[in-house]
Amino acid sequence: MAVFHRRVTGLTLLFTFLFNNLKGEVLFSKGSGEVAVNFPLKEIQLHDDLVFPFFGQNYHSLYISRDGFVAFSEYARYVTSRQFTKRDEKHINSAEDYPFVAPFYYGGADLGSTLEQGNPYRGKIYYNQLKKGDSQQQRELEEIGKNITASIPGVREFDPEYALVVTWVKVTDQYNTGILKCTDTPGRECQSNTFQVVLVTNSTLSFAIFNYEEMNIRFPSSSNYQAGFNGGYGRGWSSAISVNRIVNITTLQASDRKGRFIYQINEESIIMGGCGNPDGKLEIVPDFAGLLGGQMVDVTGPCFSSGSYSLSFGNSQRTSSPECVTEEGGVDKMKRRCEIPILTERGQVSVFMKALDGKMYNTTITIVLPSMMPLDEHVQLVDRGPNSRWTDTSATTLNLKWSPLVLSTHSNAKVLIRLRGYNKKLKSWDLTVPITETSVFVNQGGYQFKPSDITCDERCEGYEVGVIEVELQHPIMANKYRTLRSKPTPLGWLVSKGMVDLYGDSWPGAKCQSWYDKDVMITSWLNSVPACPCYLQQALVDIGRWQKDFGCNIFSESANNCKFHSEAVHCARSVQPNSYGAGNQCCYRADGTLIYSADSYQGSTPDRSHDWGSAPYNTQDMGARVPSLSHWVDDVVSFYYCCLWTGFNKDCDKYMSLRPTRDCTTYSSPKQAMVYGQGNVRTFDDEKYHVCGEGDFILLDSSPVSIEGRFQKSPFNQNYNSTILTDVGVRAGNDVIEIRLKGPSTDRSKRVLDVLVNGQYQFLDNGQHRWKDFTDSTVMNSDDPSNTMASNVTVITKSGVGIQVAEKDERLCLLVMIPPQFDSKGLLGSWNNNSDDDLKPRDSPYPIVYKTPQKIYSQFVFSWAITKNKGSSTIVPFPVFATNKTDMCVSHPQGYPQCHEDEACNHDYWSTKNWTLAYQTMSMSSRYQHIQEDRKQVRSCGLLNVPLSIKSTYNYSLGSSVTITGCRRGQLTGDKEYSCVAKEKSNTQSWIPDITAECDESPEQADTMMIVGIVIAVVVVLAIIIIILLVMRKRRGSMKEEKKSEPDAQQYSVVAQKEPKI
Repeated sequence: MAVFHRRVTGLTLLFTFLFNNLKGEVLFSKGSGEVAVNFPLKEIQLHDDLVFPFFGQNYHSLYISRDGFVAFSEYARYVTSRQFTKRDEKHINSAEDYPFVAPFYYGGADLGSTLEQGNPYRGKIYYNQLKKGDSQQQRELEEIGKNITASIPGVREFDPEYALVVTWVKVTDQYNTGILKCTDTPGRECQSNTFQVVLVTNSTLSFAIFNYEEMNIRFPSSSNYQAGFNGGYGRGWSSAISVNRIVNITTLQASDRKGRFIYQINEESIIMGGCGNPDGKLEIVPDFAGLLGGQMVDVTGPCFSSGSYSLSFGNSQRTSSPECVTEEGGVDKMKRRCEIPILTERGQVSVFMKALDGKMYNTTITIVLPSMMPLDEHVQLVDRGPNSRWTDTSATTLNLKWSPLVLSTHSNAKVLIRLRGYNKKLKSWDLTVPITETSVFVNQGGYQFKPSDITCDERCEGYEVGVIEVELQHPIMANKYRTLRSKPTPLGWLVSKGMVDLYGDSWPGAKCQSWYDKDVMITSWLNSVPACPCYLQQALVDIGRWQKDFGCNIFSESANNCKFHSEAVHCARSVQPNSYGAGNQCCYRADGTLIYSADSYQGSTPDRSHDWGSAPYNTQDMGARVPSLSHWVDDVVSFYYCCLWTGFNKDCDKYMSLRPTRDCTTYSSPKQAMVYGQGNVRTFDDEKYHVCGEGDFILLDSSPVSIEGRFQKSPFNQNYNSTILTDVGVRAGNDVIEIRLKGPSTDRSKRVLDVLVNGQYQFLDNGQHRWKDFTDSTVMNSDDPSNTMASNVTVITKSGVGIQVAEKDERLCLLVMIPPQFDSKGLLGSWNNNSDDDLKPRDSPYPIVYKTPQKIYSQFVFSWAITKNKGSSTIVPFPVFATNKTDMCVSHPQGYPQCHEDEACNHDYWSTKNWTLAYQTMSMSSRYQHIQEDRKQVRSCGLLNVPLSIKSTYNYSLGSSVTITGCRRGQLTGDKEYSCVAKEKSNTQSWIPDITAECDESPEQADTMMIVGIVIAVVVVLAIIIIILLVMRKRRGSMKEEKKSEPDAQQYSVVAQKEPKI
């Protein structure tokens, strides 16, 4: 414990020192190096083993500009017309968009120039390089490192290796010298600024410190002066300080002293550190957490004082975190560590913190389902077999375990273990039951207890689902988590004693009946859940409406995969809930057939409350709409009552009768279009052509969803005489999504795609971040979990459109799946099963007549271009406007033999002379055909509805024959043989003959069967007794005979041991 106190004291001294110097010098030592010329930019080369990461790219050189920025390209310039804080509606050219960091981006006066009355301009620019190893420079580096450690959320102890300090001293702008004709004469002095940037790195993390000593330049009315970070090469701009605050920036408190602003800049998402953020923005690191909370996050925003601070969540701000703490208990005015509470909504959740002066700071955080969090970030409920299962009602011992280092690195830290119960009516966790009376050491890593030792009053009987939580006693000792919680679990083991007292030993059946009596009164929600796809292949390709169930899917390697659906290999969930907040779950056998709940207790069952929740969350209607928890209360616990805890007896049929599989006969499959290879397009009605001009084009135009695509010559090989898709923009309701190919000038070692949603970079390269929900769309990483490159991204819209963008061989491939009756137009055509009208120019009722590459481009493709004169609003930023040039529109009459008559392959080979690319294109053509087959509409007669029956096959498609072979209960009567046959003069089908089969379970039959059962049981017992007597008589007789050989005796012994015991 002494070590812990020493760490607290050290940090306390550090932060006390920093904040006792608020009025000290804001500038670091400017050094003696001076920038003497205006152009070219002053180059600073880093030594060989050092790189500077900025905006997701590593650089080896930095360039100092007189115009208030440090660039990462020698070609960067100040451009008068460029307003980075506004969306560009003009073609961006290479002279304008290079990466740089700008404490003050402005048009600087020429260094060494002469003012109006002949006096020299005295503005100077100094630079100072600080390198690890030099004793004097080491001290300055350490001071800078302490500033960063104290200011940036998520950073513990930053040890910098290099810093470049650039200081602009008494500099003015060209407006002062050229228009105002400023001089050194009193009354006509030049307005001047003195400011500084410190760029610091350890080759992995990098930071920028903006220091402002004086800012006297008044902005011209037409100026574009600003402060921020430009990613370059069309990758976007991130503002550091609002333009209207720059004038007074020296008076603003943003870190350890006024006029100092600190940022983390190595990734595309810029993080502002320090405190007193003038724009009221909270910074939270990490910016995601699980629904069940417990995670510790670093928070910056207000300048903290000795008061109490906490986070509040959701627009209603109803849920609050426990009181936030300082790092290891120090006096930290710039950072707090806060615990995420248990929440009742997921996706992008609003977060607020109120400063003591009343100012509100806010941001959003991504909240994901418990099933998407790593295993070590849960308390694990250990299954030790019979009588030791958490899902049993008669467990005698229960075991749990946790990962100690996730909670704390302090060996002397202690935890409390508790049960938390969820109340559906109140939508709160208002039941707390201690599992341990005293705390245990966190390093113990596990605990065993007897359910009979847990004291719980009659209140517990009203709780059906809960979690086990392991909570550190002292939050300042927390590492990643302060509280670890299990996934939701039923509480049969807790309430069993009380239930037996109320209902007797068969209490699960009584609870099932009670649930049934209530649930049977509310079944209207079943009418509007979507129909299941008839086959697994359909469910897999319908990416806009169906996605894998996290608990049961063919991609899972979990030992508990398909725990509740043991007959299935894959289950799919409807993406969108219906108006009641309900969803559907469809499960499939290994042969791809749909498992009906009438045929199997492991079948497809709709959910009264969608497992993923339903926005707006927390509304009190049919279901509480709380992700995961409402589903547990409404659908899962009742399955335990009726099925798992009753041994799948007739009570389970009650459950299945209220969760009937939605028949697949009304399911309609989607239709696909693709863009792939060197500009090849396959429309929804399978028309084939290629885009042979550069520019931005409308691929799909509809009211719910619009898609734009950018076609350019390959940035990886400009010699190819064709285009590729390099950027895709999607507008879905209020969301704008951009997915673009990272070019050769960017760092492709971590990701090959840039994904932006509503202008913000999104990183989908780890488990928790692989799925993100936004207002009107979902964006997910479709790659295999082992692939962290995020090279395959799927966008799901509320209208049921699925959009998949993947990188393959330095090219983008686009797949669009639209649901039936979806009205669209654009380069992907429309779906009316008539390919003849797919090539219909914009604003024309007629398709083009001549389909040569030149005519297709000039008359059809170009009509859908984003152009200036049409005033089209754009989705993809920095639009590239197309021209009606057909230089690359070449016919290839000679077929390349290895392409096997595939038109796209042939085009790609002759335009690139690269067989590898052409072969991959042929593979994508084949993929289109496979999807075509997988999504093909299936004619089905639907469920052969004979309750309790056993069947020879469960394939109900047209042409199938099914035999009723028996009954699970009751006696089979009626016809046994049925066939699914098409009706004449109709596109429908039905079972022939009419269904008369029935499993008769009448009371008289039940009594008869019971009598027969008793008679058979008596006969069996008598037979066993007779056999035993005969064996004993034979043994007594054998003892009188000669002694058997030893091997024979040993053999009998072995056989006897293998015989079953009665």
